[in-house]
Amino acid sequence: MNCEVLASVDIGPFRVADAAAADVVSDIVRLGGDRPDRAKLVYALHVGGLNHRDDRQFVAAMRAADLVYADGGSIVWLGKRAGATRIERAPTTDIGWDILRVMKERNGARPRVALLGGERGLAERASRVLEDARVADVVDVEHGYHSDWSVPLERVREAKPNITIVGLGAPFEMVWAHRMRQQLPAGIVLTCGGWFGHLVGDERRAPRILRKPGLEWIARVAQQPGRLGPRYLQGMASTLAMAGAVRPARIH
Repeated sequence: MNCEVLASVDIGPFRVADAAAADVVSDIVRLGGDRPDRAKLVYALHVGGLNHRDDRQFVAAMRAADLVYADGGSIVWLGKRAGATRIERAPTTDIGWDILRVMKERNGARPRVALLGGERGLAERASRVLEDARVADVVDVEHGYHSDWSVPLERVREAKPNITIVGLGAPFEMVWAHRMRQQLPAGIVLTCGGWFGHLVGDERRAPRILRKPGLEWIARVAQQPGRLGPRYLQGMASTLAMAGAVRPARIH
């Protein structure tokens, strides 16, 4: 991870920011800068990522990111075992809003946003939610099922967004962003998993009583047991397997 400001900690093959959620938001906005010269890749790590810790392409993409943050209680727990002192869960479904608001405050204008991913129509629906909330000006939307991304990404670059939000599903979206880095516009590129679905209400957030201690996965599994149940069971096994190998180490 090439983060220039936040301290980080190694969790298996991943390097994760040792930071509170508010500091993650601030540093993401800082990475965008006034005149960014390239795409700044920002990824979340959660149990889905732990399940792919042996995928070389995925690990290479995560290691090349400008910032990786903890989106999941298991990541926070492993980070503390590895010596992190400030690490905090930063769910993308929460900090996505915070990033846009802080960018608006910092620049004195709503950020220009491109949304990429999802089935046809989903990004358009998500764009209306963000614009109705007056936190963003959405300048381009692209569905996630292009077989050739050259023309869609040309449209995105021409739109000159301050932040490009990519919802192609982990771990594919990280590998995709890493591969497409030279074709992506300068500025923040934030992968977001299923955030578009949450924005439009297709998926519901867990009650706050579950979200605060990092148990949101319980509500998610209850909503989609067939799809998410096996993933979280595997994630528990991955977390326990990695815990045995994690040892306190120097914070980078």
